[in-house]
Amino acid sequence: MIRTLGEILSSVSDAVWSFDLASNKFVYINSRLADLYETSLDNIEETDSFWLPYIHHDDYNYAVTEAEQVYSGKKVEIEYRILVKGKVKWVLDKRSVLFDENNNPQIITGILSDITVRKTDESKLTDLEKTFRYIFLNNPNPLWIYDLESLKFLEVNNAAIAKYGYTRDEFLSMTIADIRPKEDVPELLKHVKNVGNQYLNSQKYWRHAKKNGDVLYVNISGHGINHKGRNAEIVMAHDITLEVEGRITIELGKENLDALINSIKEHIWSIDTKYKFISLNKSLKESIKQSVGREIKIGDSVLLPEYEQDEIAYWKNYYDRALKGETFSFIEMVKLPSKLPLCAEITMSPIKNKGRIIGAACISYDIQEKLNAQELIIEQNKKLREVISLASHEIRGPVASLMGLISAFNRDDLTDPNNEEVIRLITDVTTTLDAALHKLVDKSYSLREERKPKHAVQYNRSGNE
Repeated sequence: MIRTLGEILSSVSDAVWSFDLASNKFVYINSRLADLYETSLDNIEETDSFWLPYIHHDDYNYAVTEAEQVYSGKKVEIEYRILVKGKVKWVLDKRSVLFDENNNPQIITGILSDITVRKTDESKLTDLEKTFRYIFLNNPNPLWIYDLESLKFLEVNNAAIAKYGYTRDEFLSMTIADIRPKEDVPELLKHVKNVGNQYLNSQKYWRHAKKNGDVLYVNISGHGINHKGRNAEIVMAHDITLEVEGRITIELGKENLDALINSIKEHIWSIDTKYKFISLNKSLKESIKQSVGREIKIGDSVLLPEYEQDEIAYWKNYYDRALKGETFSFIEMVKLPSKLPLCAEITMSPIKNKGRIIGAACISYDIQEKLNAQELIIEQNKKLREVISLASHEIRGPVASLMGLISAFNRDDLTDPNNEEVIRLITDVTTTLDAALHKLVDKSYSLREERKPKHAVQYNRSGNE
């Protein structure tokens, strides 16, 4: 079945009409035109200017002026509002003209489309754009949009201007590489390659340079967007300068403290409540490695499995005392596996955080050399007493005898036969005294040699003191 043109046009969703200028009558009107104006076709056919009373008063002059240009042969396409029973509707009005053989306008044809929904959506979108721009410009955090290809700033908010010190025009003449130290730009370019239509936070801090040269540490979050036809990214910068500088200071302090502790020859370590190492210095690490043949790491148990079970229980008792809040010192023969025992003075104390015990701190001083020195002093004192005894008894007797013999010598008569006996006795006593003196000298020399240090011995608790 062949359908007529009228039937075809009546089935389309837009209002279609055709008006004959010569007869001043509509030659065609479909039902959609009556539906649009919510009136009857008879009312529409009464006059070609039926549509004028419906035009919104704010759009009247514009709509009429533009529509009249169709008579000069121009194709008209205009949007304006109409008022239908108190309701505002938006229409898209398209008109064209056919001329006769004398080039006079003969028939005007029009298509009228209801675009109310689209215009309403556009209005909402415009309002949303205004809201977005307000939020963007007045966000308390620095925000900007940049071109992913050229890296040029496309938009920048007030907080960024205040934070970085550049004017808006200065920002828009720069790239995001201009606010980075030069050595950070290669890492920036790697980041830009990963930007897509998704939220992105690198979970790291970046360095940014202000106009005055100051460096900021910032955390960056962003999202790829299409901005005015350009592939771009919107970025928010969170200033974490104080946090990062504090972290750097803490890390530097920890490095210095670790260096200091690792330079001390005494063993220093700490454990948690599960008897696992929280820290241990280089001296203890090396000592344990030499004894058990393996590296000890943070998190390993301080109760080495290489110990005998009774030894583990013995030391666990000490650790338990510290973990219960006691601070104490004790002297113990430390028996590291495969090493000779050594005498050490050990101090243990609890580690507290907000009043709660979270571990124990320990330090061990090797006092074996000190004990050896004390034993040497005791032995030397014993020998010194022998020297004193020797001087008191073995020398004092002969000296007294010698003094008595000298007084018995007859100085008035040197030919006295008794003098010969006195001289002989003096000679005997002198020989005895000489032997005693030699014995005293030998013991004194031996004592002096023993007091000489065999090697330099430091009794400071730190080899750096």
